[in-house]
Amino acid sequence: MEIVWSTRADEILNKGISLDSIGIKNWALSKEEALESLDQFLYYNIPILGGDVCESENGAIKYNYDNWYLDRNLGESDADFTVRSIHVGRDYIGQALIKSYLSLCRKQEYK
Repeated sequence: MEIVWSTRADEILNKGISLDSIGIKNWALSKEEALESLDQFLYYNIPILGGDVCESENGAIKYNYDNWYLDRNLGESDADFTVRSIHVGRDYIGQALIKSYLSLCRKQEYK
């Protein structure tokens, strides 16, 4: 099986629906799965850069162009960036009107 992000991150995310069918190497997660994934990312000190909201339309997953993104602050430690990125993700997911799925974004350098 091809590694998309890292072995650990893929193990966390692959419980979702594969987005290979739309040409994306990632998974779409339900709101609950996304929140659980954030908890696991925090535990393993894996930061996220953001996420995209997906919807199911006639059985097909597509992006609805709703998303969030954040950059690492200058001088921010790995641990601080991870904590901040998880908090931003949780806040966004908690407030968003997510009807279907989320796709979390990561950087390859965090393995």
